[in-house]
Amino acid sequence: MFFGGKTNPNLEQFSKALSESVAKMFYERNEIKFSQDPVIEKRNIIEYNGMMRADGMEKFNEPTFISYINYFNNVNDMEKKKAIGGIVIYIEQTNVTDLLKLLKYPLADDEDLEALADCCGTLCNIIAGAFKTEISKMGYIELEMSHFTSYRNRAVVGAPFSYNEREKYELSFFIKRKKSLVIDMTMGVVPKR
Repeated sequence: MFFGGKTNPNLEQFSKALSESVAKMFYERNEIKFSQDPVIEKRNIIEYNGMMRADGMEKFNEPTFISYINYFNNVNDMEKKKAIGGIVIYIEQTNVTDLLKLLKYPLADDEDLEALADCCGTLCNIIAGAFKTEISKMGYIELEMSHFTSYRNRAVVGAPFSYNEREKYELSFFIKRKKSLVIDMTMGVVPKR
């Protein structure tokens, strides 16, 4: 459902900044290069009860961990839960520890689902922080970030987003020719500094 208002005409530019910040983060952590350019696709937001659908089975055919973080223009908007945008990351359950090992992060027990969800959330937090820095470098205001929220397979209530936005970008990253990480990104109109 579209609620009206001004949509972000620079959404594609934001998706490219996110892609570059993820590639930079992986390279800086352990000189990891993706085996191909990320696949970046514009998609419609599927909204239900004011939230964006986040379903891991749409990204992978296996159990998947999902974590999201939202951005806000300021602390006041954060307190009101008025998100300007957000990212949702998806990682196959069987790939979480491999991905963390590549990034030189402490490993979680493969059988401990809560620990794996926290690991996915930690990775989401790092990606979201790097993206926030890139947004600021592009001349936009310094955004506030929420804490991560994690789920297994599906974000039951969905993920908050800017109600003016109808579209998101889906970015798929490949390591050793295997889709290893998927990120959905949406962002409303962010004020310039």
